Amino acid sequence: MSKPTFVFCRDAWVIPAFFSATRSRLEALGVPSACPAHPSIDTRGRCLFEEGRDVIIVALSYGGIVASSAVEGLTKSARENEGKSGNVIKVIFLSAFALDKGQSILGILGGHYLPWMKVEHDYVLADGAGDIGCQDIPMESQEKWNSLTLHTSQAVFSGESTYEPWKEIPYAYIVCEEDRALPPPMQELFASKMGGPENTYRLPSSHSPFLSMPDQLAKTLQNIVM
Repeated sequence: MSKPTFVFCRDAWVIPAFFSATRSRLEALGVPSACPAHPSIDTRGRCLFEEGRDVIIVALSYGGIVASSAVEGLTKSARENEGKSGNVIKVIFLSAFALDKGQSILGILGGHYLPWMKVEHDYVLADGAGDIGCQDIPMESQEKWNSLTLHTSQAVFSGESTYEPWKEIPYAYIVCEEDRALPPPMQELFASKMGGPENTYRLPSSHSPFLSMPDQLAKTLQNIVM
């Protein structure tokens, strides 16, 4: 039987290359992975399902909302009822928004963007992204990755979550304890929805453990599903 594939659902501002180091570590552990762009996250997942592959979603930050919507109807029971193999066997929230159905990011933030979010017309940028998102890597590396960040639409923050996967799919939450982007107390609140401390894992990292500690992140992901 083939191993399940980790599918990374990335943050609003980062590109798939941010996850390359962690994916390389997973590959060395014999674990397959993918990191599609957001518009194709659902399509890529379904391609894996059609191959009969089981999938573990790893959602970062805003990716928690994307992943939550994308996995609806992809539980083991739903797929078996359709006579199909391959399903989502777990969703791992990595310092991610785990919103109740009908909630939005802007709504839980009290209607205000975080101080480091810079609004320009219809877009939102991560202002000072290196210091906020990856302060635990060298400055030269911060500047490199900061130069690769994207802007995102304001609609991302007002769009409502449509599904709560933790009610039907096994789950876990990884708290990034030195996170300056998504405050740890808010992460703890999201993690509390995950059924208790046995489903909560911790890394002493910024918002970007995939950059600062890819080995530790890869091993943590592996341990979660063992």
